[in-house]
Amino acid sequence: MNRPTLSVLLVSWNTRDETRRCLAALRTAGNVDYEVVAVDNASADGSAELLAADSRVRLIRNPRNVGFAAAVNQAYRQATGELVLLLNSDVRFHPGALDTMVEFLRDRPDAAGVSPLYLNPDGSFQQHYVQLPTFPAALTMYTALRRLPGFRSALHRFQLRGEDFSRPRELASGSCMLLRRRVLEPERIFDERLPIYWNDAVLTRTLQAAGHRLWMIPQAVVTHTRGASCRLLGTPSRTRHLVGGLVCYLRLTQPRYRLGVFRLVLLADHAVKRLFRRTTGIGLRDLTAALRGDVGALPDGDLREWSVLSGDGQWAAEHYFRTLVGERVDDQRILLVDRPRRLRGRRLRVRFDGGSVWRATPPALLPVGWRLPPVRALNAWFAAAAVRRWLDDRPGVRVLRLDDTSRYLVGRIDEDEVVPVATGTPSLELSRG
Repeated sequence: MNRPTLSVLLVSWNTRDETRRCLAALRTAGNVDYEVVAVDNASADGSAELLAADSRVRLIRNPRNVGFAAAVNQAYRQATGELVLLLNSDVRFHPGALDTMVEFLRDRPDAAGVSPLYLNPDGSFQQHYVQLPTFPAALTMYTALRRLPGFRSALHRFQLRGEDFSRPRELASGSCMLLRRRVLEPERIFDERLPIYWNDAVLTRTLQAAGHRLWMIPQAVVTHTRGASCRLLGTPSRTRHLVGGLVCYLRLTQPRYRLGVFRLVLLADHAVKRLFRRTTGIGLRDLTAALRGDVGALPDGDLREWSVLSGDGQWAAEHYFRTLVGERVDDQRILLVDRPRRLRGRRLRVRFDGGSVWRATPPALLPVGWRLPPVRALNAWFAAAAVRRWLDDRPGVRVLRLDDTSRYLVGRIDEDEVVPVATGTPSLELSRG
């Protein structure tokens, strides 16, 4: 068997449709001979079956989700090409783009790797290149410091605001990067201590420290959906991986005292946002773990969207039928949350109602005096925190559907979307066949 010029390393995790489009676009991306080594991280949407049916794909099926970095390393150890392409499943090459990237490396022996120009699905430019963050930029990414002029400038420099991408320049992107095998370690590409985020920044830093030059060229164009897999995590799990990965990166690149400052700033920012009822994207328990560099268990199993319905118990049951009629209920999980006036006990009580429906009765911190506004507000805060903690153990996108009586949940369960719903419709009995 002849050794191919190029090995495409493709990681799949519940992105079947994106993966199909990625493979189809790859066939028209150039004439270079290539192999595809794909790793499926225990997808539940048929992604593995799609890959297995493609004769050009050599598939490694993992029984569990081992993470992006470990999966890339798995594929790399099976690859045989002299060039290696790191390719996300949500990237689609434009015709001829891959040939253009290969020719660039052939014409530039000093170049260790090359990335393309990114477009959003609507055709607009997408800035998706790896920058090595300065410490001020790291402080601004997840805090309100970005509002201060000096920190805002550091963040904009990190984001390459106003930069020229119409000419080749020294940049790289881990989502689509063509590399010479000789510049890589023999057994791994990514540091597996950073399973999802920031591993590309560590790789870029390592290659640059060894004197290797990484380029982007606007003549090669791809379309990138961006975050097709990571969106499935839901905001809290995704934020924990982002912050925890950045902590690992700072641990490798910054003095120890700066890591301590970073932790204090993020904790203070989190406290202020909670005080003023601002969305934080992550609970305190997960934030403190992330600040230790602990990104948590890799998500696996059921990753369907959570539709969180809150209001009067009977209204929530009705709205469940009224909004989902004609839709496949099995495509999402439903959590019905009773109204605050039904708060009882000190622990969240959740019962499984069958199918894809759970019903939650939130707890009360103060079981008496619930008609008093201060008590009602404290109980609402306590109830929302309990619901959030329960959801944090069950990753997935969160859509909050609620009436005016349940505004206390907004910004408290780190939802991805809020859908206001009018009340006053006739009652329906919740029945299950």
